[in-house]
This record gives sequence, C-alpha cells and structure tokens, in this order.
Amino acid sequence: MHVVLPVLFLLAIRLEPKAVVMFSPLAILPDFDAVFHLHRAVFHSFIPVLVIPLALIAYSRLRMPEWMLSALLVQFYMASHVVLDIGGVAFLWPFTTDMFFLDARITFNLQGGINFGADFDWGTRPYEKMGETSFISDVGFATVFLAVLVLVVFRKEAFVALMSLKDAVKAALAKLRR
Repeated sequence: MHVVLPVLFLLAIRLEPKAVVMFSPLAILPDFDAVFHLHRAVFHSFIPVLVIPLALIAYSRLRMPEWMLSALLVQFYMASHVVLDIGGVAFLWPFTTDMFFLDARITFNLQGGINFGADFDWGTRPYEKMGETSFISDVGFATVFLAVLVLVVFRKEAFVALMSLKDAVKAALAKLRR
C-alpha cells in the first residue's frame, strides 16, 4: 500500500512516469526503522520525513533547480508513508516515543434507507512495539488487486514507463563505467 497508492496518485496527476517509478522505493524506506526495534519511530519521525527532504528541496531551489522534481518526490514519498501509518506514529521521536494516531471509521449501510456514519478518534498513546502482523491484510489484498487491475488497464503506459526506467538505469550504469 505504501508504494502502490502514492505511485497511482502521482501517475494520475500525470507526473513523469520514469521519475515516479524510480523514486517509488522511498515509500517503504521509513519501515527500515524496524531494524532498530523502534518501528514507526526512528524513520517515521519528523527528522527523516520533514527536515531532511525540506533541506533537499531548499538546496534544490538554491543550487540545483534541475533536482526540484526529485526533491519533491522524496518529500512526497516519505510523507505519504507516515500519512498511511497514521494509526500510530512516534512523529516526535527522539524527544518522545508517544505515538500520534488518527483512527477514522466511515460506515455505510442500506438498511432502513441510506445511512452514513463517521467516527473519529485521535490523540497520543504510549509507544507500542509492533508485533507479528499479516503480510497482506484484507485491505492490502484489495490494494494489490486494485493495482493489478490498474496495470491491466494501463498496461501500455506501464510498459512504456518500465522500458524508460530500464533505459535510464542502463544510461546511469554506462555513465558510472566511464
């Protein structure tokens, strides 16, 4: 979900597919804080999610304007990860491990007419170590299924994007060999 949803959004607003795909692995970078046994803390905090990407954007603006799209993509992918994890993130780590959360439930049913409901809960709670979790939840399966459908529908565009990514990687490797 951390890769598929941001990529689909960026492609939907017609950003350059090669850049969108090339920077997409950054969408899962925050989850590497699990290596430090502080999942949803170290790389989910404001330092890697806001401070570093905003410094890159400022540097791009002042010194390397050609990097601006890349800098904005770094910011977008890092921030989108935290937004998708908003069920509990220690955003102010290392100052506190309290987890900020937003739990939103929107319901819909047709019994007795058309009924909508919304329930929101937000705040902070003590840090919870991540335990064992499903690799793909029901929402994750639905997202993967949606991604497959989108790839089937937009297969030509996906193929073009992958071929341009392959060409970019070949060019970069050739440049490194020189």
